Amino acid sequence: MIHAPKSSTVPGSLTPAQATRATFWARLLMLLAVLVTQMLTVAVVVWNDRQNAERVVQAEAETTLGRLAQVAAENIRASLQSPTQLVDITTELIRTGQLDTADATRLSVTFQTMLNAVPQLNGVLIGHDDGRFTSTRRGGSSDAGRSLSTIETRPTRRATVTVLDERGRIVSRRVDTGNYDPRTRPWYTLAVATPGITVWTPPYTFASSGQPGVTVARAVDAGADGTVVVGADVQLRQVASFLQGVQIGGHGRAFVTDAQGHVIATSPTWPGNVTGRVPSLSEVADPALRALIGPDGQVRPGTREFTVDRQAYSAVVQPIALAPGVQWRVGVYAPVDDFMLGLQRTSHIRLASIVLACVLGGLLAWPLLERAVRPIRTLHRQATTDPLTGLQNRGGFLAQLDEALERAQTATQSGRCLGVAIFDLDGFKAINDTYGHPAGDSVLLAVGARLLTSARPGDLLGRLGGDEFAVLVDGASREEVRLRVEGMIAALARRPVTVDGVDHAVRSTAGLAFYDPHDPQTTPLLRTAVMARADTALIRGKRRVKGRVWVDGESGMPDSLL
Repeated sequence: MIHAPKSSTVPGSLTPAQATRATFWARLLMLLAVLVTQMLTVAVVVWNDRQNAERVVQAEAETTLGRLAQVAAENIRASLQSPTQLVDITTELIRTGQLDTADATRLSVTFQTMLNAVPQLNGVLIGHDDGRFTSTRRGGSSDAGRSLSTIETRPTRRATVTVLDERGRIVSRRVDTGNYDPRTRPWYTLAVATPGITVWTPPYTFASSGQPGVTVARAVDAGADGTVVVGADVQLRQVASFLQGVQIGGHGRAFVTDAQGHVIATSPTWPGNVTGRVPSLSEVADPALRALIGPDGQVRPGTREFTVDRQAYSAVVQPIALAPGVQWRVGVYAPVDDFMLGLQRTSHIRLASIVLACVLGGLLAWPLLERAVRPIRTLHRQATTDPLTGLQNRGGFLAQLDEALERAQTATQSGRCLGVAIFDLDGFKAINDTYGHPAGDSVLLAVGARLLTSARPGDLLGRLGGDEFAVLVDGASREEVRLRVEGMIAALARRPVTVDGVDHAVRSTAGLAFYDPHDPQTTPLLRTAVMARADTALIRGKRRVKGRVWVDGESGMPDSLL
């Protein structure tokens, strides 16, 4: 048997407590050695680089400003792409006859859809060569409201302005002779002078909102309706908001200007004493910005280093190509000392890299956060929108139907009639079987567009799946609702859809059911009941006569006798 030795305090041995203390001090000494070594290394490097500190900081400042200018330019260009594309798409719809420029009601519905889809828009408008005019603008203090304006010139001149609230209800309507002539406006004259090209007006203050903006416009031949000009009023608030998030040190500034030297936006905002018009860059410039402005009142793209009142500055100006012939410029400038946060450049050159990185991270936080939430909005849009037609999909339509039925149940005043119609295309399977699914998709896309243009403000459209579509119509009576649904069927059948040179007749049958205000069911059950009655009316109606609207209960006899 082996016995353990007795405990002793032989020299060189350590007790557990001693070993713990020795380990602690050894770690502390190692940490101090590392810190001292790092401090000595930094001290030697700082001393060696002292003479070059000014040049290094200047270069880093220019790099940071260049990145900020690039991020700003990319964000501004991306936010202003949609209005240009919208104008181009609208002119193509007019040129191909898919959008009737003589129908002011359908134009208003289409323009409202565009405003809902593109938040940068302040309004969509169209002017005719005989003085007629149609526009839809965001109205009131809320972007959800709408202001619909039409000017008719035959048989007499009449201007109508209708204001809608956020739910599409009419708030007011004014009818007079009006004195607005679109043919005298810059957006119209510029577009007519350069046919086939999308033009941009210089920035100006919108009369409707008092906010700065520009108008994107393009002239198009509308056939029998002559030459028309499609325009889109683009708000510049988002550009200004973006610049407000770009804080370039304590004395830095950012600005966006057009090629003529007009101020698009600045950070900080331009002085409050400039009202009613868009100021020039020289009117809002501080001494440092004045040093950047040339004799012609403009700033040139590039990187500059300059001194104002013995203070060194760095500035970067980058061009933003928005469209052919349309170029803005974004610039950022700041004192070099701002990037050092008050530290001595010559004694803290290595720390400046960390400081600049932190400043850069803070300056880039706004666009990074904006991009971070963009996938969430995209997922929501994909979850509620039909990817082929752009209408609400089944889930999105049913969700909005629930909301409409809930509003109808809690409304204190009645007198309105709510109807749900389900459309089914007649003979659509033959198109798929004969010409293939791509041809069928083209037909479905055309059907969605025609339903959209034939709908009225307040109507809710959706694609339930396959060749089934649905619409929620709010009318003054059941007869009005039925006639409006019949009008949609007529609009679908008015002309065939041509795909690869083949004409496909578009005919449909619809089942229509009405909301009963005395129905005690809860909203989900009520929605299911209304949809089921509309679907039953459609199925029974198609067994009798296709190509018309069948109202719930109208088909009469039971299925076994049909």
